[in-house]
Amino acid sequence: MSLNTELNRRLFIQREQKKTHVEYNHEYGYYNNVAEGNVEEVKKILASVDNEKMYDGSEYGQLSKNPLNNTRYHFVVSVALITRLCAEKGVERELAYTLSDLYIGKMDLLNNVREIILLHNEMLLDFANKMADLPKKQVYSLHVIKAIEYISRHRNDKLTVETTAKALNLNRSYLSTLFKKETGVSIGRFIRHERIEASANMLRFSDYSYADIAEYFGFSSQSHFIQCFRIETGYTPKEYREKFSRSQEIFG
Repeated sequence: MSLNTELNRRLFIQREQKKTHVEYNHEYGYYNNVAEGNVEEVKKILASVDNEKMYDGSEYGQLSKNPLNNTRYHFVVSVALITRLCAEKGVERELAYTLSDLYIGKMDLLNNVREIILLHNEMLLDFANKMADLPKKQVYSLHVIKAIEYISRHRNDKLTVETTAKALNLNRSYLSTLFKKETGVSIGRFIRHERIEASANMLRFSDYSYADIAEYFGFSSQSHFIQCFRIETGYTPKEYREKFSRSQEIFG
């Protein structure tokens, strides 16, 4: 049977049985709550782990006759849409796409529908919380947005105000003044914060030495890294790793 023949057959059956896919407004509201960081609303839409047949009906579309595979495919569709929405709404693109890859990889190891539903709920809340944690700041000018994006992508380079301005083809003094005016912090201070936040994640989720992390993020020495880290977080790298490793974050 050709694809078009099967398409028309299914459309006919669905019309006869009055079965339709989920309404656009409902679907948009579902995903938009995640992308807007509405954590409490997202909690209300989490699926029950006992509803193992939630994807069996026509509302979501049957992607496979095998219930486990059907749930897997819906998981991938869901995380793909959420990833793109969250990236469009302001979360760092590499963070969003890497998080998506990690969740899909984790899902791929699961062997029953219940576990995948639980993971899907975890994924929804994770993305929603990350969106909620984004600073609620004013709309920035294009130059400042580009500077923030550039710094986020190159925070392991030896970044300075001068190199950032040069990469963006902007005057150093102009960029510094504009950045401070719109964000409330100097561009140098922002660069340091980005490096420290990234290094904090490495302290939590890796076994790299303090010297290796300091070198990777462009600090002039391990002692300089320790000094900057203490100023930014209130902890030395050693204290931070001991207290927060694989547990909670202190960055808001």
